[in-house]
Amino acid sequence: MQLVAQCRRPGQSPGETSKMHNAFIASFAANLILVLVSSGMLPDRVAIHFGFGGAADSWASNLTSTLAMLGIHSLVFCSLYFSPRLLTTVPSRWISLPNRVYWLRPDNRAQAVETFSHHMWQFGTALFMFMFFAGLLTLKENLSDPVRLDERLFSIALVIFLAYTTYWTIALLLAFRVLPKT
Repeated sequence: MQLVAQCRRPGQSPGETSKMHNAFIASFAANLILVLVSSGMLPDRVAIHFGFGGAADSWASNLTSTLAMLGIHSLVFCSLYFSPRLLTTVPSRWISLPNRVYWLRPDNRAQAVETFSHHMWQFGTALFMFMFFAGLLTLKENLSDPVRLDERLFSIALVIFLAYTTYWTIALLLAFRVLPKT
């Protein structure tokens, strides 16, 4: 994405975007590795969903679970990685972005793509970190007898992720306010 490399947000260091890009890719790769390692460690039948009280309430074969998780992680990665490109390829009228008239003008579009990319990669990194933790928890629980999710740990991780999502949403909206003319 040459357009992304051409522009930085005000106050952003030159390496900040590449660091976030790398963190996003690394967090995705860590999840793929965890899925593959888990596949080799888990029995043929694994719990794939846990109900109230942490009891397993849905089961699948190890292969089905592995393929589903690889697919989910890949779909999430592609959605977040390539969504900024839509700002350059989709007609402006179909893009829902705060202050879109301002940000999608030719002179501001590169900065919009850069800002949107950075935010998507930030969110993706946080999401993959949450998914990694959930994957570790699921691995641990599938190796225990009885198979039961530690709801307390999962709930703490979920609350942290939801709090981050709230912060991220506000930061995204603020990033797309109209900048004063300099």
